Amino acid sequence: MFTGDAVGGWLQLPSSAVAEIVGSVGFDSVCVDTQHGMIGDDSVLGMLQALTATGTRSLVRVPGHGPEAIGRALDRGADGVIVPLVETAEQAAAAVSACRYPPAGTRSYGPVRPSWLGRDLLAGGRCVVMIETVAAVANLEEILAVEGIDAVFVGPSDLALAYGLAPAAQAPDAPEAARYGELIEGITARCAAAGVPVGIYCDSPAHARRFRELGCTFTMLGAEQAILRAACAERLAQARAS
Repeated sequence: MFTGDAVGGWLQLPSSAVAEIVGSVGFDSVCVDTQHGMIGDDSVLGMLQALTATGTRSLVRVPGHGPEAIGRALDRGADGVIVPLVETAEQAAAAVSACRYPPAGTRSYGPVRPSWLGRDLLAGGRCVVMIETVAAVANLEEILAVEGIDAVFVGPSDLALAYGLAPAAQAPDAPEAARYGELIEGITARCAAAGVPVGIYCDSPAHARRFRELGCTFTMLGAEQAILRAACAERLAQARAS
């Protein structure tokens, strides 16, 4: 899920049908994005059910650090959560705690959907913390030392903006690509030294290849809405071509 150059999918549209289509492709995992996508609380269950039907492991990017959102995602059957804007070891530890039941954590017991899926009801959900600010990079060693973190996930655009770079610096051929690459390599090297997998969101297959070369152990390919729009635009251009 987080190693072996795994490639994941990303969902931002509130549709169980689209989730099933994306899940049928063969991604190593698929994330349901409730932070920046259009997905409301009422859509998450159906989308997770669709992913389960395709045998695809699921993650939910929760909107913030709050334990309530983490618990609800796991109670609905997500295999794990991605927690955004983690900047300190204390915040990372709180995210891990929200994924685990006492005495190892503080998650309230109510594994509703896992109970009918036949899962281990006391198993903790996978906890992935996002590194996407200057403070997070500065505190990375302390964050990586938190027991129970399953992976680190880089928010590439927020990271670029935090360091005064354009989001376009992520692109392999961007003017600031070298500086951005050094920033990513600094993160991946420290994750490797700590034995923690590190992933990143990718706008394109070219981005995925680049970030893999820079040390990322897994990538999440662009959101389905961006892929859909690009495919429609390409088909339209082809249809109008003389």
